[in-house]
Amino acid sequence: MPPFRTFRRLIVVLILLIYALCLCAPICARAETNLVKNGDLSAGSGNAPGDWYALSSDKKLTTFSWTKTPGDGGVLGINNLNQNFASWHQALILAPGLYEISAEVRVDGAQPKGSGANLAIQTYDGIRLISKHLHGTTDWQKLSFLLREDRWGDTTQLLCQLGIAGYPDTGIASFRNIKVTTFAGQPPRHAFGYDLAAIRAHYKDQVLQPDGRLYLRVIGILSGLTLLALLGLAMFAIWRPALATGRAAWILAAAAMLAITAVKFAALFHFTGFYWDIWAKTNRALLAVALGPGRIYDPGLPVDAYPPGSLYLLWFSGFLGRLLEPSADGFRVIVETPPLIADFMIGLTLYFAAWRDGRTTRALLVMLLFALNPALIFDTVVWGQSDSIVALPMIAAAILIFYRRDKLAYRLGWSAAAIAILAKPQAITLAVPLGLWTLLDAGIAECAWCAAAFIGTIAIGILPYQIGHPWYWITNVYQDLGTRFSDASVGAFNFMGLIGGMGSPDTDKVFGVSYWALGMSLTAGVYVISSYLIWRARSANQAMLATFVALFGFFMFAPRIHERYLYYPVVFLIPIALQDGLMTTIFTAISATFLFNLLSIKHLTDTSSYFPDHPNAALVTTAIVNLLIFLAATAYGLLSSPTSVYVPVSPQAEPAESSPPLSPPSS
Repeated sequence: MPPFRTFRRLIVVLILLIYALCLCAPICARAETNLVKNGDLSAGSGNAPGDWYALSSDKKLTTFSWTKTPGDGGVLGINNLNQNFASWHQALILAPGLYEISAEVRVDGAQPKGSGANLAIQTYDGIRLISKHLHGTTDWQKLSFLLREDRWGDTTQLLCQLGIAGYPDTGIASFRNIKVTTFAGQPPRHAFGYDLAAIRAHYKDQVLQPDGRLYLRVIGILSGLTLLALLGLAMFAIWRPALATGRAAWILAAAAMLAITAVKFAALFHFTGFYWDIWAKTNRALLAVALGPGRIYDPGLPVDAYPPGSLYLLWFSGFLGRLLEPSADGFRVIVETPPLIADFMIGLTLYFAAWRDGRTTRALLVMLLFALNPALIFDTVVWGQSDSIVALPMIAAAILIFYRRDKLAYRLGWSAAAIAILAKPQAITLAVPLGLWTLLDAGIAECAWCAAAFIGTIAIGILPYQIGHPWYWITNVYQDLGTRFSDASVGAFNFMGLIGGMGSPDTDKVFGVSYWALGMSLTAGVYVISSYLIWRARSANQAMLATFVALFGFFMFAPRIHERYLYYPVVFLIPIALQDGLMTTIFTAISATFLFNLLSIKHLTDTSSYFPDHPNAALVTTAIVNLLIFLAATAYGLLSSPTSVYVPVSPQAEPAESSPPLSPPSS
């Protein structure tokens, strides 16, 4: 059987499996009487009830609790120590129909005329509909209201609140027996409730309206398909030499990746991910399909703006949601599926990049270092993040530019790098190593062609969103992304966290300077070292190590870093992890610290805890280990002797013809 036909069949099987399972979820959900998961609050562990997530305006002013009485269900608690807005959340997506939202609620010590304890639902575009309020001190009462939903996907979450947004309150609120049930028959004449269609019609000048410019949607579809085609060409350029040999050994690797991906996919139904990120992506997907590219960046949206590249996949996810109308869990799985497909593609790309001179065993091991890495699996499956979507074009760009080194590879590599930056601004950390290597290895003329490929790809990616906005609009989007968080460390067990910056504003001072100034100065130093390593590198592996130093150094020393940003250095270390014992040790250690960092921060978010006021033992130990890893990798690169050995991605790959081989620097 021809290998390309086999590969196409594997892809078709993967797609059919994914969406067959997606369709099963809503059927099971709609068969339940109570559409709230764990509505009796009997399930959970520790202080965390199953399927509920807590948020507050100021975490230091609120404590959340969950108590369970055997045989009598459980109780959600909110204790506002001072005026604050706090709530328990659960994702909720309803089919068209009439529903009753209800719960038993008690409040103690709230303000007599404050916003009090209440129930609420929120729509994808920010409309929040609220029940009557309980004020002061009131014993258990049933709060309820009716909701008429006229279309799938309008409602996206259910809330049990103490206070409301903009009107905080104090006291203790308790909730139990929380239900969302289909209301049979006609509602009573004076029943308290809401009709979403009537609300949208009455307040049509105040709610978000779809963009009627159909041509922008057409341009958006064409732009998205063009980006997908460019990324496909980049990956095929890496895969082609091995596929052209006619050997069928790659089928085993593809089957293994397919099996691993299927297991990961099945696990998505068990792991609900990090609620806030999943809810934000859910809303963003629904907004993208409802508003279109022309209005998705309008002010006043209930979610943060994200780069255009990330919106294409969310737009497609929203389209599938509208088509299939799954439950909240089913739609969550649809939104989380693209990162799993990216996982599949990264694994195979690393496999084909490592297939040199027919060494398929080594290539298979490299692939498994990615596919079975516990930290990377946790990030994608348990946390529900999309880092693999950014990592795929990043690693493809590096492999093409460092290993292939022909004109087409350089240009496709820079197009892939542009796609990564379109998806997430953190990918720009790759630009300096790639740019310097291209300049030194391919020359100024080829740099101009690469710059054209890069700029052209960026232009294609932003085109449907840029129309109707000022020319500087895209720079404002990225500036907003850079200022969204202002902590010295946002969950990362790095140098900033080690010196006390975890959860601290980066304007605070340490050692006489602000965290921001110190972090950016150290990051600049990291890139000086990485640039020197690129300058003296004489092989693709050395260039990959220099890039790892840059990415890992950015994670370690830059301010405003999240724990998940360690994903990219780990992926970039995989192609060189087996070259010797030290690299294997470094890879093992950094994978372990990444996993521990993810586990620790996920535990804090699940239990609604706050970052420690001072670095604790777990943070200090992990940050020190990370610092030692960085120093070891940097020393390894600096002390290694430059070599003129060139290792291509395959026997068929040739160096760029436009420039002679690099020669060692003069002493």
